[in-house]
Amino acid sequence: MPGLFIVNFLTVMNSITEPTLLLNEDICKANIRRMAQKARKNGLAFKPHMKTHQSAAVGDWLRNNGVEAITVSSVKMAEYFAAHGWRDITIAFPCNVYQIDRINKLTEKATVTLLINNLHAVEVLQKELENAVKAYIEIDTGSGRTGLSIQQLAKIKKLIQKLQRASSINWIGFYSHPGHSYSARSSQEIQTVHESVTEQCRILADKLKSEFGTFDICIGDTPCCSQGTGFEGVDAISPGNFVFYDLMQVQIGSCQVSDIAVAMACPVVDTYPERLELAIHGGAIHFSKESMLIDNNESFGLAASQTENHWKIFDTKTYLKSLSQEHGIVSCSKDTFNQFQVGDLITILPVHSCLTANLMGTYQLSDGTILNQMSSNY
Repeated sequence: MPGLFIVNFLTVMNSITEPTLLLNEDICKANIRRMAQKARKNGLAFKPHMKTHQSAAVGDWLRNNGVEAITVSSVKMAEYFAAHGWRDITIAFPCNVYQIDRINKLTEKATVTLLINNLHAVEVLQKELENAVKAYIEIDTGSGRTGLSIQQLAKIKKLIQKLQRASSINWIGFYSHPGHSYSARSSQEIQTVHESVTEQCRILADKLKSEFGTFDICIGDTPCCSQGTGFEGVDAISPGNFVFYDLMQVQIGSCQVSDIAVAMACPVVDTYPERLELAIHGGAIHFSKESMLIDNNESFGLAASQTENHWKIFDTKTYLKSLSQEHGIVSCSKDTFNQFQVGDLITILPVHSCLTANLMGTYQLSDGTILNQMSSNY
């Protein structure tokens, strides 16, 4: 069938009339198994982050691989997964004390671990908590986003002491998201970041263990968890993007294109032979505005076909060139352009699957099954 290149999706592709996020269940489950096996091999607790997929069904695939504790990015997400039976949830975002009423309701259903980075949050929680919570202190290992650096040892000790005096809070250790690993461009560069992070974890433990005893350290970025070797000083991992991966992770060195589990199917609505471009129904409200440089071109995604149950990029000259609200413009090589006509579907691998998935809200499997994400009710 001209223009349709996804072998496992041929039947459902016939019914697609608008931008649709396709999810390859086999690839996703393979990604989950691989990460779960790596955690077990390294003696690590596996607390995957659910922010990428935000789906109870994908959560069940994780549960089937022995996962019992999860990580989320908001109270809203914690509420959603608690409603689907998860009972050990870390909210990996600096505690927002304005949400204390919702946190209290959440603790009636699940064991909740909060990120507490300042004394004010401790004071408010101690006064307002109705049920006990666990707490991590967030450590900034180089990303420069949130948390305390290991150089702020006096501040860390003061915060630990405050937490230990709070009867409703059980301080269990430290959490870090080494977001600076996203600046890597090879597995070796990822390993360099990873070694820096694990060294900081060991230094922190060495400086604190005589005064505070043993505690856990959890790290949570997909590049280091995917490619890093050697986890001495780390007790748990909580990567999230690994379930789907994306072009950004390929560029970083975290994965191969064949590991990407999601792709956007978009109708071709016009063709422009004079400039070798396709107009598609698929814009910023579907993909997000996340972009990356590919062969010195700003790209919002790469066109791909599916062969042997994984995605294969046509060529780096066929890329999503620009986005407006509903429109997308795909710049093509001559060979690829000639494979499409108006009415066909083209599949695009996203730059950042987390944002694309969040915007789309549902996934379509190869058998036509629709998987839903968090509803707006949460």
